[in-house]
Amino acid sequence: MAPPQIVPDKNTLARWAKEGLTHQQMADRIFEQSGHRVSRNAVSAAMIRYGLSKDGARYKDEIPWRTTMVHAKAYQLRMLRLLGRRRAGRKLNKQEAASLDQWLAQLDKEHAIVAYDPASDLGFYYIDAQYKDHDSDIPIRIKPIHL
Repeated sequence: MAPPQIVPDKNTLARWAKEGLTHQQMADRIFEQSGHRVSRNAVSAAMIRYGLSKDGARYKDEIPWRTTMVHAKAYQLRMLRLLGRRRAGRKLNKQEAASLDQWLAQLDKEHAIVAYDPASDLGFYYIDAQYKDHDSDIPIRIKPIHL
């Protein structure tokens, strides 16, 4: 006998995606509703299987670096993903939009941008905006730094 399906059906995942939930938020919602723990990767795999995952949602303009798993949950990376979603015309919930706006305002106020050092423990750093190495309005340094 096959084990019961824990990840919701295609229609439920599609509805949650329209609500703007991330794959992690979907996994959290599954746990809240069913009591079964599901990994973000299981949700991502189901989204791909059902054809619901958007190819190109990697936000290469906002996140041009190949980041390591050690840095995958960095706040700066999360904010850059939100920026990518916004720039792609995807919906952000109120909390995400407010967090992104606050973060961007703080960067502007401090005349700072985000830089990445894949070899460091922290990974992401704020540096002076004078070191920006591109013409777009994305608050990053594309070339990795090495501290």
